Amino acid sequence: MDEALKKKVLRKIHYGLFVATSSDNQNTASGTINWVSQVSFKPPAVVIGVKKDSSLHKVIMSSKKFALNIVGKDQKDMAQTFFKGHSVESGKLGGYDVIFGELGCPIIKDAAGAFECEVINHIDFGGDHDIFVGKVVQVYQLQDKEPLSMIETGWYYGG
Repeated sequence: MDEALKKKVLRKIHYGLFVATSSDNQNTASGTINWVSQVSFKPPAVVIGVKKDSSLHKVIMSSKKFALNIVGKDQKDMAQTFFKGHSVESGKLGGYDVIFGELGCPIIKDAAGAFECEVINHIDFGGDHDIFVGKVVQVYQLQDKEPLSMIETGWYYGG
């Protein structure tokens, strides 16, 4: 397979940007992710891809829960902040004010919206990321913002 062509074609898949968070009562983890898709209406469920060697992966494995904070079009800086994971300190995560959701995951108050999920399936298919299927148990309307997509940032992750 032509590697350059593979990257060019796979990078045409349209992705939003999210800050994923999780907490297992001992550790809090976060990270910017973009491999997200809704996969069921009933029950409402999403799938996410999380890098295996990340602290976010470790905490999701331990807690069996995660939140997705939706990054707004004018919040590229928020997405960039969470390229490196952060923990909650003095009520802030990466400098952003948070509340804790119904499942105990950090919810970023400035996000366009957020939702919390219980992990109902974990798939290790042998790649560098694992797939988590999450049942949506709570949603949060935070700021009335349109979501930011990868293509609008000029960044590339994938391919």
